[in-house]
Amino acid sequence: MAARRNGFRIFVVSAIVALCLALIAAVFLVKYANMIARAGIEKAMGKDFSIGSIELKWGSVRVHGVAMKDRAGKEVIRVGNLVVKASFMSLLRQKYVISSVLMEKPYIYVEIDRKGDLVSPVFPAGDEIARKAGRKAGDSRRPEGKQRPVILKKIVIVNGSVDYLDRKSPKVPVLTRVRSINAEVRNLTVPFTDDLTHYVLRAAIPEGRSTASVKSEGGIRFQSKDMECTAAVRELDITHFKPYYHGSQSINMTRGLLDLDVRAKIVSRRIHAPGKAVLKGLEFGSGHGLGDRFMGVPVTLVVAFLKKSGDQIPVDFVISGDLDNPKFNIAENFASRLSFSIAEKLGFSVKDIGESVFGLGTEGTKKIGESIEGIGEGIKKIFKR
Repeated sequence: MAARRNGFRIFVVSAIVALCLALIAAVFLVKYANMIARAGIEKAMGKDFSIGSIELKWGSVRVHGVAMKDRAGKEVIRVGNLVVKASFMSLLRQKYVISSVLMEKPYIYVEIDRKGDLVSPVFPAGDEIARKAGRKAGDSRRPEGKQRPVILKKIVIVNGSVDYLDRKSPKVPVLTRVRSINAEVRNLTVPFTDDLTHYVLRAAIPEGRSTASVKSEGGIRFQSKDMECTAAVRELDITHFKPYYHGSQSINMTRGLLDLDVRAKIVSRRIHAPGKAVLKGLEFGSGHGLGDRFMGVPVTLVVAFLKKSGDQIPVDFVISGDLDNPKFNIAENFASRLSFSIAEKLGFSVKDIGESVFGLGTEGTKKIGESIEGIGEGIKKIFKR
C-alpha cells in the first residue's frame, strides 16, 4: 500500500510539474510570439514584407502594421489591423474553419502593363517561400486532392483603398482611386471549390468634381469562375476616364457624370451584362461644330438632345463576349456599346458606328461621311420633339 501511495504521489507531483512547465512554455510563447511569428513570416515572404506586431489569444490572432513594398521601394500593400478567428476543433477534422477575418484599412496598389499582365503587386512563388522558410520545395507540395481545405466563413473589409493603374486599355495610362471600401464575403473555400461565395460591397471613387458611390452584390463560384451580380454607380465623373473613349477627333468634354446599373452573369467564361446608363450634365469646350464628335456621335446632336431632355441621355446597353479571347476587353466593349446606344438614342442612323470607340479613326470617319444624310434626319428628329 505504501508503495502504491508513493507511486501515486510521484505521479501527481510529476503531473503538476509537467503542467507548470506547460503553462510556463505557453506564457513564454505568447509573450514572445510576436518576435517568433513575425521573424518567420518576414523570412518566408522576403525583405520587402514587414509586420509591426502579432498578438496571439485563444482562438484568435491579431496582426498590426502589415506592409509590403515593391523592388523600387513603393508600398503596394498595407493593412492597419488584421484579426483572424479560428475554430480549433476543426483541426481534428479533415478541414480547417476560419470563423472570421477582419481587415481594417487595407490598401493595395495594382498595376497592369501594356500586355495586360499584372506587374504589381508581385508575391513570392510557392517554391521560393518554401526555400526562404528553410524547407525543401518538394516537401511543401501536396497533391491537390490531399490538401485540407480552408473554409473562411466570413471576411470583412473596413475602410479599404485601391489604386489601380491601367496601362493596357487606354492610350494614356489611367490611375483610378477607389476609397471607403467596405465589403463582406461569406463562405470562401481554399483551394477553390464550386460552392457559391456571396459578397456585398460598397465603395467610393473620388475623381474630378464628384465622388461616385459604388454598390455591388452577388455570388461567385471561384473554381469555375462563374458569377452573377448586380452593380450600381452614381455620380461618376467621366472626364477622368477620357483616355478610354476620347478619340483623336473627339471634342474636349469639360464636364460629365454617369449613373450606371448593370446585372452581369458569367457562365463558362462568357459574360452577358445588360444595363442602363444615364449621362448627365455634359459640357464641351467652346467652338464645337458639325464635325466634332462625342463618343463617335456629332456634338450638335448631343447638345440638341440635352436641351430637350432635361440635360440627360438615358440609354440601354449590353456587354457580351468571351473573357478568354485576348481581343476582348470589358472597358472597350462597354465604351463601344455605350457609343452605339447613344447614337441610336439620338437618331444618328449610322448602322455601323464601329465595334470599338477606339476604332473611330479613318474608317469610322468614312462611314460617318457616307451617312451624312442620316445625320440630317437625326437632327430633324431632335428638333421636332
